Amino acid sequence: MFYSLCKTILHHGSGRQTTATTLMLKHKHYLLQNLFMNARCVSSEANPNQQSFPVSYLINKCGFSLGSALSASKRLTFEIPDQPDAVIHMFKRYGFCDADIFRLIKRYPRVLSCNPDKTLMPRLEFFYSKGMSNTDIAHILCGCPLLLGRSLQNHVTPNFNLLSDLLLSDSKVISAARNDPFILFRHGDRYLKPFINLLQDHGVPRTQIASLICNWPRSIGVCLNHFRKCVEEVREKGYDPSSAEFIRAVVVLSQLGKAGWERKTVVYKSWGWSEKDILVAFRKNPWSLMTSESKIMAVMKFFVEKMDCESLYLAKHPNLLMYSLEKRLIPRALVLHFLLRNKLIDKKPNLNTLFVYSEKLFLEKFVNCFDEAPQLLKLYRDQSDLAK
Repeated sequence: MFYSLCKTILHHGSGRQTTATTLMLKHKHYLLQNLFMNARCVSSEANPNQQSFPVSYLINKCGFSLGSALSASKRLTFEIPDQPDAVIHMFKRYGFCDADIFRLIKRYPRVLSCNPDKTLMPRLEFFYSKGMSNTDIAHILCGCPLLLGRSLQNHVTPNFNLLSDLLLSDSKVISAARNDPFILFRHGDRYLKPFINLLQDHGVPRTQIASLICNWPRSIGVCLNHFRKCVEEVREKGYDPSSAEFIRAVVVLSQLGKAGWERKTVVYKSWGWSEKDILVAFRKNPWSLMTSESKIMAVMKFFVEKMDCESLYLAKHPNLLMYSLEKRLIPRALVLHFLLRNKLIDKKPNLNTLFVYSEKLFLEKFVNCFDEAPQLLKLYRDQSDLAK
């Protein structure tokens, strides 16, 4: 039927051509072209075996699903395996494992169209020259595969050197890039320097700025105006800009945002904390504000109802909010209750000390020194194992 229709269209377009008939013929040829295109689409959908080569390659070689392969293949033009095979071989030459290679391809299918010698090798050589391991490079490229599309000479190298000058070591740049691979992708002059200048204007020393970029680079991936407000708010809360606590507080506020701060405030106030109590806890340990609302409620309930504490005890020791209930707090509490119930100790020890102790020190002080050590250890281990 389709080919009969095509023949009919061409037949009606023949004969002496006036201006009008010429226009009609062009229109009919346009219809013919669309009919061929539609027939091709229908044929492809009806016959999955007639897939394009890139689709077949992505499915059979790289583990793509049909839907993912169809989507990814739109920007792939190779018709034989030589090009993509050369890309995979290049990564293997540089020590990438299959899992890393196929993870990168799934994140950035266009890598299969890259020139191995002109595009991939110079970048891989550059990263290796800076001290990156195979694992580092795989982690960074999978996290930000768009780096492969950035100019090595005009972008990647200047960005790396800018960070190296600030952090005073290539190894710290690598740590920063592992924490946020996009730090090598963004334009340093337009993206990084405004944040650095802002912190310097507020009296933050170079060492603390370097600490922020190395350990929490995502914190400067936010809007500059939002970051500025966080810095100003932390100063208003009385933090010393030259201290490490100042940077940690800025990191927390930049990630938490105003709405997040208000949600945590509501939870703490439900346990009788005042604004001042919340600020005391925040000053002592800014990370305590990053704890989820459900976790705050659970830990508060544990200390108030099971450990017979005032809720304000945690304002003075906010680090306790960050420990796992199942893996640390409850197992150690069970040991403590056993010791008190069996009068193996005279009084309850300082709870902050009890829970802060390392595993080795806790066992030494509260388990192994007693004759009942086997029973205590079983009690402790069984509860800890349940949490795994």
